[in-house]
Amino acid sequence: MIRRNWEMTVTDRTNVKGGEGTYQSQQIFTPEQVEKTTLFACNTLPPQTSIGIHPHTSEGEAYVILQGEAVVTEDGVEHILHPGDAEYCTGGHTHGIANRSEAPLKFLAIIIK
Repeated sequence: MIRRNWEMTVTDRTNVKGGEGTYQSQQIFTPEQVEKTTLFACNTLPPQTSIGIHPHTSEGEAYVILQGEAVVTEDGVEHILHPGDAEYCTGGHTHGIANRSEAPLKFLAIIIK
């Protein structure tokens, strides 16, 4: 399946999971297009924005850093991730992601059932 950039919906999301600020989420594929997913998106967090810390129990979520520097909090421990780094959260663990830098942070987020 091919999807062109102009076919992908871009949505502004604000204070997600108790995070700070507004970021853009570009839906690459819908859950109907990719089985066993509930989210398949490229997110761009401006400086000083975040997605709050939240748990995953019945599904898992992967972050793959594409651009910028991410502060990922996994089970209460902060980690600095750079382009090419990835994180996966499932099984009752918690995570969140923040952009504390002065440049945009772009990452792929996939929630897998």
